[in-house]
Order: sequence, then structure tokens, then C-alpha cells
Amino acid sequence: MEGKFVKNKKYYTGVVYEWNLPTGSTCPFALECKVTVDRQTGKFDVKKGQYRCYAASPERFPAVREHRWRNFEYAKQGLKPTIPKDCTAIRVHASGDFFNQEYFDMWLEIAIENPNVEIWAYTKSLGYWVKRLDAIPSNFVLTASYGGREDHLIEEHNLKNVKVYENASLVPTERPVDINDDWARKPTVNFALLDNMKVSKKSAESGYTKSL
Repeated sequence: MEGKFVKNKKYYTGVVYEWNLPTGSTCPFALECKVTVDRQTGKFDVKKGQYRCYAASPERFPAVREHRWRNFEYAKQGLKPTIPKDCTAIRVHASGDFFNQEYFDMWLEIAIENPNVEIWAYTKSLGYWVKRLDAIPSNFVLTASYGGREDHLIEEHNLKNVKVYENASLVPTERPVDINDDWARKPTVNFALLDNMKVSKKSAESGYTKSL
């Protein structure tokens, strides 16, 4: 069965297609936000990190788990997803991450083959990115997410990055707070996210929303 995109008209600016994988199980370098969800039972295995991956929550629903796992199975075969004809923007991994070099390279190829499609992703799989630094096209914007096993590569290679903060008062003035991926889509801006498990609903509605 072919992998499928999810069309999102609400969270982002404009219409964006998401390509999602299971949380945790496809995140080999996650540390602070590590959460896995059993495919069959929906049981959460929450690691004792600094914050919890927001993307795991929807996997309590069987249909969401199955969709993401089918995408994972499809991708592990080295197969490229078919981009919808009306697609102009893709958020890679609202859940999940680049799970090996071959899979990262597949998305690199997709970006090169579709120069008019805007593609972006957060990642803690920084080694795969670093190996292809000179090959990343302008329409493929990557953001290094602090809190993983390869954080040292961020400063070593001056990677565009994001940090998660418990509340807005802790965010440095030089880091804008992203509320809908607008800053994630810009190629050179380092920004901040707020921990959605610790920020109140009222604050979120005022403009501070989800974390990685």
C-alpha cells in the first residue's frame, strides 16, 4: 500500500501537506522528547526527558497509528511517496524523523526533483544532514532541534536550529517564537518553541503553541 500525505488547512499559513511517521520509533537520535507508542495497543512508552513530544498524542487513536506505520513501512522499502498534484508545500515529519541516511537522501531527491514545492522539516538526525550539507537545495529547509544525541553538530556546522522553552519569559530576545511553522520555513532564522505540555491553553490561544 502506498504511503499517504495528510492535507492540513488550519495550522500553517496556506495549505500544507504533511508526511508523517510513528513518533519515537523513527527518531533514532531523540533524547529529551523521546516517546514511542505501541502500534497494536496504543500504549505510550514515555522516556524521562525534559519535555514530551507533542506529536505522540494523536497516536492514541488507532487510525492515526496505522496511517503513520503504513507510511513507515512504505518508506523502509525505499519507495518515494507520490506528491499530490495540487501540492505546493510539504511539512516532512509533523511526527517522526529521518530514520536512516537512505531515507534522508530520498527526501533530498524529492526536493531536487520538485524545485517549485516548498519542503521543510525539523530533525535531530543531524549526521545525515551534515553528510549532505553541500547538496541541500534552496526549497528544502531543515531545522536542527536541540535536545538530541547529536547536538554538538549544531554549533560545529552552524545549523539553523530551534530550542524549546518552558514559557515565553525564558526565550532570548534574538529568538522569535514560532506558532505555525512560519519561522521553520525560513532558511536562516534560529527560533524558539514553547513546551506545549507546560504552557496553558489560554497562553496558547494568545499565540504560543506547540513544541517539537
